Amino acid sequence: MVFLWALRGAVTVNENNRQAILRAACELTQALLAANRLGPEDIVAGFYTSTPDLDAAFPAEGGRLAGLQEVPLLSAQEVAVPGGLARCIRAMLLVDAPRPSGAPVHVYLGEAARLRPDWAGRQAEAEPLEAAVSSRSGERGNRCGRIVPRPNILQIAPYVPGKPIEEVKRELGLTDVIKLASNENPLGPSPRAQAAIRAAAGQVHIYPDGNAFRLRHALAAHLSAQVGDDPAGKGRSLIISAEQVMVGNGSDELIKMLAETFVHPGDRVVFPTPSFSEYEFACRVADGTPVAVPLKDFRVDVEAIAAAARVPRTPLVFIANPNNPTGTLISRPELEWLIDQLPPETILVLDEAYYEFVDDPAYTPGLLWVAEGRPVVVLRTFSKIYGLAGLRVGYGVAPAELVALVQRVREPFNVNSLAQEAALAALEDTDHVARSRQLVREGREELTRELTARGMRVIPSQANFLYFDLGCDGREVFRRLLQEGVIVRTGDIFGNPTFLRVTVGLPEQNRRFLAALDRVLAAVRSKDG
Repeated sequence: MVFLWALRGAVTVNENNRQAILRAACELTQALLAANRLGPEDIVAGFYTSTPDLDAAFPAEGGRLAGLQEVPLLSAQEVAVPGGLARCIRAMLLVDAPRPSGAPVHVYLGEAARLRPDWAGRQAEAEPLEAAVSSRSGERGNRCGRIVPRPNILQIAPYVPGKPIEEVKRELGLTDVIKLASNENPLGPSPRAQAAIRAAAGQVHIYPDGNAFRLRHALAAHLSAQVGDDPAGKGRSLIISAEQVMVGNGSDELIKMLAETFVHPGDRVVFPTPSFSEYEFACRVADGTPVAVPLKDFRVDVEAIAAAARVPRTPLVFIANPNNPTGTLISRPELEWLIDQLPPETILVLDEAYYEFVDDPAYTPGLLWVAEGRPVVVLRTFSKIYGLAGLRVGYGVAPAELVALVQRVREPFNVNSLAQEAALAALEDTDHVARSRQLVREGREELTRELTARGMRVIPSQANFLYFDLGCDGREVFRRLLQEGVIVRTGDIFGNPTFLRVTVGLPEQNRRFLAALDRVLAAVRSKDG
């Protein structure tokens, strides 16, 4: 005979989007396990429910992220109750393990503590959060049962990248697959960069230049030419020096380095949502408090960002310009106003990963304010227009005193020698950059026109991708497009379940995507009657 007992808990969610729901469900599951000194192997089943205002994801997926990979998990949506707690996830875990000597610890997080204040009180008396592994695991040969991670790590949901081509081929038995999900350059890398990689391959037994001397100086010269003359008309040139340039293993590493340098435990980090998930990730790794400011009509709400940044202990504000996933811009007047509104102790980080694709005259890159010595950091990458995503090399530009501080947390040899040589060569290949830019601008215009003609709302984009509203379940369309050998990105992970994001590809790839989308939508509409 099997005797089971149950753990119960609840958590509230700030927003109805996939990322927030999965993160909250994962955190609740891990807290239940840790507070009761249990591991995933002690759970035989899990039941999750959510209030009707949370429909962007199934919270049971968050249980999977918490380690419940081998047990059945069920999700259900609750019936709306007048006066009930909004945006709430509840969980019940069935346990096959000896009951603890005291009462089980049921966990109610955030506003959900109002549901059971009696249990919330007992929860506060429980031991601090430990790793979600049980002491019984040690008896089974697991020697890690007492290892305790930092609590903020449990709040980080692992990054889920776009599906790689080989995985789709393997899973679906396909031989011809195109990937329009990760905003890569469909032309590939510069021929000069490829030649540089081959030439440097024989020296990979030697450590790279840890200071990236040649690359930083080449970038400084390249960027100084972009900044040009002082717009105030004083007859002087604004320049970028090599001391103002830092390089990283992709701009992702630079984002993390900025948080490691400037965010104290509990400090606020402000960023728009939806946007690049690395901003919140870096904040949580540094034990900061993420402050996500919703977009306004798919654009960054600079007034709301400024208001959030005025709260004390806000060292960093991250903004992607153009924004990802929407492709929308902040104009120069808006950006000037925002910079003037920020407190002097706050650094504005402008992530310009897609700036090379912009053709809107209202746009001004952030280098101008860096050259003026303002507390602004500009991040750029070789992963997009330069086609070097697989080598992971990005760079940041900031006042020299800020760069010197960030360099203190940089890993030695963080950018490998092949990446440095390829980046140097790609920077010189202006013809390849021009072809890539033209390809994207023409493809972006064509896809916008075609999707609009099909009755879809397309968010005006200045990047190498489009974000558009299907008017139906984006997850189902995504799955059906996979069957057609077309990989895109779903909008539910950004809080828009009827949206897709598609990268601008080669002309034949764009046409194939549109034809596949037509077939998929016809099938979906036929099924729905």
